[in-house]
Amino acid sequence: MPKFACVCGNVINLSHGTSESEFSLVSERRIDEVGEALSERWLPEEEFYDLVGQDAMTVYRCKNCDRLHLDQGGGKFNSYIREARYLE
Repeated sequence: MPKFACVCGNVINLSHGTSESEFSLVSERRIDEVGEALSERWLPEEEFYDLVGQDAMTVYRCKNCDRLHLDQGGGKFNSYIREARYLE
């Protein structure tokens, strides 16, 4: 997926490899499992990324409006925007 269009009109360019707008949402349990694997033995880079990536969800953040777009697979996304908080 080289580009992702946010509903605000901003286009997130993903065609240049690693993007500052792309994140992996990883469960704490998965992080613990990777930590255990690292404490038991040295992991090759590819195996490290495979372990971290299992069950990870890809998230795109729009730099224009700060919406988060969670990739549900099959070209479907759930989008979230920060709630406005007003202090009185």
